[in-house]
Amino acid sequence: MGATLKILAVDDEPAIGASLSFIFERPRYELTSARNGNDALARLSADPAPYDVIITDNEMPHLSGVELVRALRQRSFRGKIMVLSGHLTDEIRASYEQMKVDVILDKPFDVHELRHTLDLLVA
Repeated sequence: MGATLKILAVDDEPAIGASLSFIFERPRYELTSARNGNDALARLSADPAPYDVIITDNEMPHLSGVELVRALRQRSFRGKIMVLSGHLTDEIRASYEQMKVDVILDKPFDVHELRHTLDLLVA
């Protein structure tokens, strides 16, 4: 088995964070949760070890997923970015694509598809 994948999950819905903690269990994955984009940026600033993957929702208070991804790109984040969100407009989807987000998956999501997609993303 390879190295543990460090994942930062950014979602204001506690149920999603809890679900992701069961989907991405140790020892294969190390999941850290952030409740919004500002919290995610603070964690990235505080932790010198980069995350391999950031999974973010789009609709969050204070800082949307698009704004978070824009900030990540400005900081030259080198990991993979996955958007996990429901009801994305064509305009928002195009914004993510312009910023070269690695994966966009719709909520509700299939647990096996999510894990498989992430594993392929970092392979």
